[in-house]
Amino acid sequence: MSPSETKDLMGSPPDPSPAYAAMLAEGPEGSPGDATPARAFRVALRIFTNESRLEMDDLAAQLNVTEKFLEGWTGPREKLLADLLSFFRDIAFNQALDETTELQNLDRVLAAGRSYIGMIVTFEPLRRFFRAESPLALRLLTTRGGEVQSGVIKQITELLEFEQREHGMKLRAPADVLAYAMTRTIEGFIYNDPLADIEPDVDQAIVIIELLLE
Repeated sequence: MSPSETKDLMGSPPDPSPAYAAMLAEGPEGSPGDATPARAFRVALRIFTNESRLEMDDLAAQLNVTEKFLEGWTGPREKLLADLLSFFRDIAFNQALDETTELQNLDRVLAAGRSYIGMIVTFEPLRRFFRAESPLALRLLTTRGGEVQSGVIKQITELLEFEQREHGMKLRAPADVLAYAMTRTIEGFIYNDPLADIEPDVDQAIVIIELLLE
């Protein structure tokens, strides 16, 4: 597989919206005040986390701005939802890395994968979104080259390259190719029945990932 083909597997995720970029710069904590891009994203986070559905007209009303003005900060609803999912993805993956710093090589990759998958399948706001808007959720979460999937591939690639560089982990294929295969495996196990309230088989997902890496 050529370098250009492996690059296509990862894709180039869209840039964050002005609202998401501003929130990342300021941090997720903030006090009520005038409407700003960062506050728009923080309010959207609260709605997505605590309420049944995120609607642009409700978000705009809470900020006391028009929907058209709001979309200048957040982009359309699908872009805002993709940014929100990316935000939660990063929290889960970073926590998985933090929990596995004492491990190395294959042990760390598998432990981090188990932790990440476990957090995803038990995150109630994501389960609620998936149940309410399954076609949209699947498109945002699993589209090749999409914002969410590309971010997962990038994170796994960086973990594999770190373990290869620092601890001599042997990889059977380029890190980004393995990361793509691992991401697709994870998607197959968690973005269907598990999020529809059927007990997820996290162990089976890890078995398949281990087969890819051994």
